[in-house]
Parts: sequence; structure tokens; C-alpha cells
Amino acid sequence: MKLIYTASQIREAEKPYIEAPNYDGYLMQRAADAVATEAIGLLDGRQGASVLLLVGPGNNGSDTVYAGARLSANGHRVDAVVFEPSEKNLELIAREGGEGTRVLDPAKALEQVKEYDLIIDGILGTGSSGAVRGEAGEFLRTLCATQKKGRLGRVLAVDTPSGIDNNRGTVHEPVLRADRTVTFIGRKLPLGTVHSEHAGDVKLYTLGVPEALNRFKPAMRVMERQDFRDTLEVPNAHSHKYTRGVLGMLTGSLEYPGAALMSVRAALNCGVGMVRFGTNSHELRQLMIAHNPEAVYFSGTPAVQRVTVWAGGSGSGHDSLDKNRYLLHAPEPAILDAGACDLAAEYLATGKRLGPHKILTPHAGELERFLRIVHEVAPSDWEAHLGDAIVPSRRDIDAEPFRWARAASELSGATVMLKGGYTIIAAPNGATYSVAGGTPWLATAGSGDTLTGIYGALLAQTIAVLNAGDEPIEVCTYSAVGALAVYLHGQAARASVTGNTADPLDGPAPATRVAQMLPEVIARLLAD
Repeated sequence: MKLIYTASQIREAEKPYIEAPNYDGYLMQRAADAVATEAIGLLDGRQGASVLLLVGPGNNGSDTVYAGARLSANGHRVDAVVFEPSEKNLELIAREGGEGTRVLDPAKALEQVKEYDLIIDGILGTGSSGAVRGEAGEFLRTLCATQKKGRLGRVLAVDTPSGIDNNRGTVHEPVLRADRTVTFIGRKLPLGTVHSEHAGDVKLYTLGVPEALNRFKPAMRVMERQDFRDTLEVPNAHSHKYTRGVLGMLTGSLEYPGAALMSVRAALNCGVGMVRFGTNSHELRQLMIAHNPEAVYFSGTPAVQRVTVWAGGSGSGHDSLDKNRYLLHAPEPAILDAGACDLAAEYLATGKRLGPHKILTPHAGELERFLRIVHEVAPSDWEAHLGDAIVPSRRDIDAEPFRWARAASELSGATVMLKGGYTIIAAPNGATYSVAGGTPWLATAGSGDTLTGIYGALLAQTIAVLNAGDEPIEVCTYSAVGALAVYLHGQAARASVTGNTADPLDGPAPATRVAQMLPEVIARLLAD
């Protein structure tokens, strides 16, 4: 599992080493070694390559200067542009750069910028929080335009691409996209969000102090394939349908029958012991029998049904209000999608809070609406958690998904899965997970319905096992299983293009095809 921290945590973690009486700057020297190593890697072993250093006034700039000295000593031609020149960094270049390093004014560097094989971005580091301004900002803006035309060499960012706020995970243009980022001590935001694309391939160097972050709680966790495998519940010789979990589904409506059909099919294809589908509509029931004969059907009140987990809200229609309201009050864990999220916001007006076993699954537009409703119906709660923050727009949420997913979880007490290119899953205790969405081709109608079924099926299996063993259900369980659901959803989408999990590709991924691929994707995860 990859752990991601904020800039503030990293700075606190390195303080004891930097402030130690015998500190001799070894962290900076190790950082410079790391930058030089990764630079040589990006140059593919080329000899006598041309390298441009972008040197800022802080420690990040110093790391870059030391790395440039190593590259110069290795036979590469090194030029430097020094922004807001500090006496320290100019002295470093004079002392460490040797005769091989030239300091250029920005205009001269721009004249020949297309000739450089590698550009090392060391303007701003972990401590920065805003845009690159002034002369450096204009310089970067020109480089970005050249890069978009495909006329720029490779880019290596030192610790973080300049212009990125590592506390909030936000991007302040101009930001030069890196082919690789070499980062120190720990991984930092915006990794784990859609903005991580600015960082390229990230290489972590702990600088010989891997224990530095042991006392800090990660801002975000990114599960890897083995973590997903460990999270997936697998039946054994003693399993039966009830030990495999029973998922109650209150999805779809006469207006949106497809949501019911797709969510139930996805759940069935994830190995849950039983799906109980609730509807009072004869027409919807007949459709379900024709398409998903494995499901069990019920009408009337859900409260008397024997289920492990509930899922609903997808495809809500005019007759869905009571069903969605029941999801809020049911004692069992419940996944609340789409229309059920609005009810959850209104529920907070009663002064009550949801628990982590209630899982809201909005996309950015639905989260905007949820937060607006909370602001209107529970202003005191809003002020207590968010102060005088204004209600975010969808664009604001897209810009800061980490912040607003966590805010929604704090306000509601629920687990919140903010769906997107990177899905952020926030628990009310602050534990937050991130999962890449697999492919942007999933942005279609029906995709969220399918994910609801996957999540519900996986959670029902997990909760059934924990209940059978009288084991406590930890808050992070809901987030970890949600991350697994997003992962399988993405893998199934890519496999659906070719119909073969061994040869996944990006391409159109209609929800019915995605659901069809789930058994093979799960089998492949177990086999690897």
C-alpha cells in the first residue's frame, strides 16, 4: 500500500533530523544524489547530454544545484536559470558547479530551450502553496506552451512539480508536467488525485530515514494489487449462500429499470451469496426475472428481510422515496447512491448523524448538491466543521476532491465515496483511500449503477464473514472494500473491450459488458 502525506507532515517529520546538533546537511546531499540518479535514468544513459536547471530560492533549488554539479561531473553540459537569486544558491553554483555549469538569464535560456535533453524543475518545493509568480511564472508559462507542442525535452521535478500545493492537492497554473518526479521522505498530495498526472512517474527516496513518518497518520492510502487480493473474501468448503452474504437491493424504478437490471447483474457476478431485490412493481419484477433469474424478489416492507447489506438509490423514480428513506434508518450497512444522497443531506437537518456504515457514493455534481443542501438545512453543523467556507461548485470539487470528500464525511458521519477519474473514499475518522478509475471510458450512463452492485456484493461478503466470526467491523473496512469495488470496476471495463483479461485495452465500456467481465476479472486477481 502506498501512503500519501501532506507537506506539513513531511516538514514536521524531517525537523528532528535537521534540527539535531550534529546535522551536517546529509538529507540535502542524499536528495541531490537521488535527483542525479533519476536524471541519468531519464537520459537513458546518454553521454554529454544537455541539461537545464530551474533553480528557485529555497532548499529545493539547492537540491537542484547539487544534483546539477553531479551531472556536470558526469560529463553532461549543465546550464542553470536562477530565479529570485539567493546568495546561498549563487554561491553553491560557483562552488559546486565547476566550470561546466553556466548561469543564464531567462531570455537566453528560452532561446535555446528546445535544445535541452532534460529540464530539472527545482523552482518551488514542498513548502509552497500557491502559483509560480513573476519572472519564474512567465518562464514556466512559455515552457508549458512549448511542451504542449511536443517540442520540449524530458522534465524531472524535484520533490513536486512547481505550482502544486502539497497540503491541499491543488494545482496552480502554470505547472510544467513532469515525466518523472523524485520525491523525498514520503509521497505527497496531489498523488492519489486526478492532478497526479502532473507528476508523471513518481520515485520515492526516504533519504535513509524511513522511520521519519511513523508517528503520522497518512493523509491518504492507495491500495495496490496485493492489497486488493487480500481484501477480497474467498469462499471455502464450508461456505453456503448465507455465509457468503445477502445483499438487499432497492435500485431502479419504472422510469429507470435499467439501473435495477445492471446493478443486480453486477452484484450477482461478484459472488455474493444471494441478492434480494425489492420492488412493488409487477412490470419491473417481470423484467428482473427475465434478465436476472438468480435474484430473489420481495415486495412490501424491507424491514422484515434478512439481509447483510443494503444498496439503493440508483435509478430512483417517483416511487423511490420510502425505499431510499429506509436505507438511512436500516440497522445494516447501506450504500446510498444518486437519489438517496439527497435524502441523506436532508436527514442531517434532524440533528442526527449517519454512521460510517452508511456509504454515500456521489459524483462531483451530486456532491455539490449534497453540500448545498447540508449548508441550507444544517448551517450550524456546516459552521462547526467548515467555518465560513462557501458551498463549492462542481469545478471546486473537481479541483479539490480530497478536501471535499473529507468535508462531506465529517459533516455527515458517513463514509463518502466521491466517484471520478480518481475515486476518493473518506471515512469520518479521517482515513481516506484513493483508487484510479481504470479508464475514462467508464464515464457513461449505467456505470454508477454497476458500481453500486459491485460494492454492495463485496461488502455483503466481507460483513458476513466478520459477523460469523463475531469480529468487530473497523471503520476502514467500508473504505477498503469500496476501493476494491472501484478497482474491479475499472479492470472489468478495460477487459470488456477485448473480452480478455489478459489483453485489456482502453475503449468503449458499456455497463452491461463491464458486468459480464467481472467473474473473469475476479478469477484473474485470485490467480495472480
